[in-house]
Amino acid sequence: PDPADERPVYTAQDIAGLLTDNEGFRLLVPQTEQQLGKKLRTADLQILAGLYDDLGMPADVIYLLVCHCVERARSQWGEGRRPTMRQVEKEGYRWAQLGIFDQNSAAVYLKKWAERNRKYTSYLSNLRILNRPPVEAERRYIDQWMDMGFPPETVALAYERTVFYKKDLNWRYLNGILRRWHENGWHTPEEVQQGDAGKPAQPSSKPDKPDQDNSRMEKYMKW
Repeated sequence: PDPADERPVYTAQDIAGLLTDNEGFRLLVPQTEQQLGKKLRTADLQILAGLYDDLGMPADVIYLLVCHCVERARSQWGEGRRPTMRQVEKEGYRWAQLGIFDQNSAAVYLKKWAERNRKYTSYLSNLRILNRPPVEAERRYIDQWMDMGFPPETVALAYERTVFYKKDLNWRYLNGILRRWHENGWHTPEEVQQGDAGKPAQPSSKPDKPDQDNSRMEKYMKW
């Protein structure tokens, strides 16, 4: 579940009890402070306690989570940028949804994330976006395309068609093209070209107008 209002609120006494009675939590606090580069406030300790005590995530996994959030912030926003504990909490609940509660599953997730992070540059360059990392919304689109099996070269083809019809990069329209290709089983540039070549002839020799193409694309233009 996402962090919600029904999660328990840890009082100062609750946190003091965890620090006194639980060695794992006691060691986790300074490690987290070192990674975030700041002293944890009461609200921060409440979040950390929630991940550890309520969510049931082991201290070693939470430490990997915090390190991952720090690296992700550096990758997205540049050197010296650190995540907030709210951002750590949000990612922690995502890990819980994925069933990441031990070092092995965390290692698998982090390896996959690192591989994807390296590939973002290739996808962005094929969209003519250079010299900056993707923002979160762009990452979500690219993650979808990776999951569907599209290499950067196929995204480049979809980009060309998007610019032809929309005169500029339109993420929803481009995503709609790729969703349609995915339904057709076309993922590589060769499959797209072969698929297009195998289309039945149009009854009219006139090319589709942009508004006609847009109407056909509507059902694919979802997030």
